[in-house]
Amino acid sequence: MIDIGLMRERVLIQSPRIEQSPFGEATTEWVNVVEVWASVRGLNSREVLQAQQANAIVTHVVRIRLLDELTHQHRLIWRGRILEISSLMERETRLIHEIMAREVA
Repeated sequence: MIDIGLMRERVLIQSPRIEQSPFGEATTEWVNVVEVWASVRGLNSREVLQAQQANAIVTHVVRIRLLDELTHQHRLIWRGRILEISSLMERETRLIHEIMAREVA
């Protein structure tokens, strides 16, 4: 069951677009895909240590309604912060995406 009241945050999902400069250098440009309602929870130090034991660097757990086109290549923008997707799981009989993400500078 989805508790919609917990999805109070707006998260922008971006997709990478690789372009090549006239000099042959590859550059990545991020393109906005969709803005969605989400539940965003920062992990405490104990949870971060547990995630590191599973070889994942995770700082936030983000829950959104299921988006079929969402992949590990996408990234999230939340409150001006960039969150890279470390893990992407389907929950609650394919109604919710639970995203384990890490904040990057």
